Amino acid sequence: MPRMTELYNQILAAGPLDWLALITSLAYVWLAARDNNWCWLFAAVSTAVWAWQSFVVYQLISDGFLQLFYFVMAGVGIWRWRRNKVGLIEQGSTQEASPDTEMIRPNRDIQSMTAREHAYVLLFGLLGGWAMYMFVSSIFTSAATLPDALTTAFSIATTFLLVWRRLENWLYWIVIDAVYVWIYFNTGATLFALMMVINIGMAIYGYLNWRRK
Repeated sequence: MPRMTELYNQILAAGPLDWLALITSLAYVWLAARDNNWCWLFAAVSTAVWAWQSFVVYQLISDGFLQLFYFVMAGVGIWRWRRNKVGLIEQGSTQEASPDTEMIRPNRDIQSMTAREHAYVLLFGLLGGWAMYMFVSSIFTSAATLPDALTTAFSIATTFLLVWRRLENWLYWIVIDAVYVWIYFNTGATLFALMMVINIGMAIYGYLNWRRK
């Protein structure tokens, strides 16, 4: 069982940065699935560490740029989710928030995507991924260049769906994370592949939980 041996060796060899990226990333996805604003703070920490790992350790250039994008979007996400909550308070649609709950209970403005929004996501993912593939492959030596570029473009689009609280963002994440499982396994990042498997399970939970809301 070479994969299990590889995973065991990577767990033993994982340093503090690896575990920090892993734990904070899982916390981010779990809190987002729970519709909790604190997810964005964990996202900021995770993406900063993961960007370093992608650029320096695994040579996943597109993924490294993606983590930098995530870092910026973490700030956008917490701003928008908090702004929505304040808007509902001003409209009298929620109970008065206390300092302990203001970051925890965001605006319940979850919406389903329209057919046009799906078309925009698919168009951006395919065209943006191909453009990123052409750019990265012409300048950098990168592992899994085309799949990495496509998942990067779709992840960018899906992050906007999460920030704008579209229910189907979780369905996109399920597919994206499944592709990342393959990418990380084939680049030897077995520990991160396992994390993506966990992310798939949490994305399923996130979809079911958001749909109930």
